[in-house]
Amino acid sequence: MRSLAFLLLLLSVPLAWSQEVQLKALFGSSAMLEVDGQQRLLKAGQTSPEGVQLQEVASGVAVVRIGGRRQELTLDAPVAASYAEAARAEVRLMADSRGHYSTSAWVNGRRVNMMVDTGATSIAFNYPTARSLGLNLERAQPIRVSTASGIAKAFRLTLDSVTIGGIKLHNVDATVHEGDFPEVTLLGNTFLSRVDIQQQQGVLILRARD
Repeated sequence: MRSLAFLLLLLSVPLAWSQEVQLKALFGSSAMLEVDGQQRLLKAGQTSPEGVQLQEVASGVAVVRIGGRRQELTLDAPVAASYAEAARAEVRLMADSRGHYSTSAWVNGRRVNMMVDTGATSIAFNYPTARSLGLNLERAQPIRVSTASGIAKAFRLTLDSVTIGGIKLHNVDATVHEGDFPEVTLLGNTFLSRVDIQQQQGVLILRARD
C-alpha cells in the first residue's frame, strides 16, 4: 500500500473523449508525461500535442492543466486523470495501509493535505497549519472543543472555498484547534455532508452534487 499521502484522483468533466495522463519522471523543471500512451517530455509552460500543459515543477510535484483543470502529480501518485462524459465532478481516494483516506486540498487558494474523518463535525486545522494558510483568527469565534486530552480552546470560522480535485465548495465552516492537534488536517462533515460519498473495494468516491 501507499503512504498516507497516496491518492488517486479521477475527475469527470463533460468532454466527448477519454484522456489518460501519467507522470513518468521529473528532470529539473521538466517532466516526462505519458498522454494516451505517448511519452511527452515537457518543460514548464509547454503543452503537449494532446492539449496537456505542464505549468510548473516544484518540490517533486508536477502541476499540469488538463481540460481546463489543474492537478498535481507526484511519482508516488502519478495518475492524473481519466476524462469521459459525465454529469458531475468526481474524486477517487485510495485507502492507505491503515485504511485512511487522504487528499490534497486547496483552502482559500492555498494547498494543504487532509485526511478524511467522517467522525469530525467540521474541517479541523491545528494552529500552525491555520497560520501557514493565512487564516484570519482575529475575527474567528472562540469555542471549546472536546479532544482525547480533554477540553481545549479552538476557533470557529468560515472558509471562502475548499477545492478537492474538480469539486469546489464555498463558505465551508471549519475549526482551528489551539496547539498542534490534529497533526493532519481533518476533512470533516462541513465538507463531506455537501458531497455524495460512496465506497467501492477500498476506494472512497466523492461526487459533486448537482
